[in-house]
Amino acid sequence: MCIRKLKKSYRDEMLQNCKNYAHIDYDDDAEILAIMYDATIEELKELISEFDEYAMTQRQKILVFASVKQLYDQRDKYGDAQSLTTAVSSMLLKEIYK
Repeated sequence: MCIRKLKKSYRDEMLQNCKNYAHIDYDDDAEILAIMYDATIEELKELISEFDEYAMTQRQKILVFASVKQLYDQRDKYGDAQSLTTAVSSMLLKEIYK
């Protein structure tokens, strides 16, 4: 199996594990969940030196599951303008000052 297929398979498995961890039984929010997963991976790459998204430790996997679940569960809290502004500002600053 080629590397690309292995990576896709690993990512798909991690996304399914995130869904299981968050008790999500439907695919309606699959794209949103994938974006949350990718954002979590980006964050961990910045915070953990030598983080490898395709060779995570068990602790790192739990961090990913918990982070994605929290993002997913808290998504309604970004309904008010102040929370949204704070969240967007934080992400924007990280993008600017990598």
